[in-house]
Amino acid sequence: MRGPDSLGRSWWRRNVWGLVAVLPTLALMLAAAGYSDLEFWQRGRPQVVRPAADGVAEFAGLRMRVAELAPATDLKRGGDRPFVVPDNMTAWRVVLDVEGPTDLGPDEVIYCDISIEDTAGNRYGDQPRELSSARTPLGNCNPENSPVPAGSGRYQTVAHFVTPRGVEIAAVRVFFGGVDQTRYVRFDR
Repeated sequence: MRGPDSLGRSWWRRNVWGLVAVLPTLALMLAAAGYSDLEFWQRGRPQVVRPAADGVAEFAGLRMRVAELAPATDLKRGGDRPFVVPDNMTAWRVVLDVEGPTDLGPDEVIYCDISIEDTAGNRYGDQPRELSSARTPLGNCNPENSPVPAGSGRYQTVAHFVTPRGVEIAAVRVFFGGVDQTRYVRFDR
């Protein structure tokens, strides 16, 4: 900062109009940044796709329905030895019947991410660490992982989860992040 100018004005007096213009401009910039963050946040919340009355949801070129949602009590480890779930935990199995196009190439296979949601809103993902030594298939909607041959375009995908004992499952969620990140299928129980 220099001293007073030839008229005796200080730096503050010489720049008062510049400061008056900068403060509202700064406020507008902050408001615009906040608005774009709000818009991004709203776009980031995927919308729910509900199944039809018959329980079948059509999404990402596939038709699917929940065939089974039940505790998994028959898990095995190597050598067909029984797998014991950790204390105070419950293992769950979700089986989805899927029908999709049969003419997809290996690079066009649609992958999904399956999770379950309890009545408190907590979500649990497939392939939890607690089941790492159990023999469980990958639940990712890929026909190659299906226990049922997919020659007709119909196959199953099986996913396994672990929750604390006593938790009630409210829904199965299927998310196709590589296809559509703005929506997901929710099968209420």
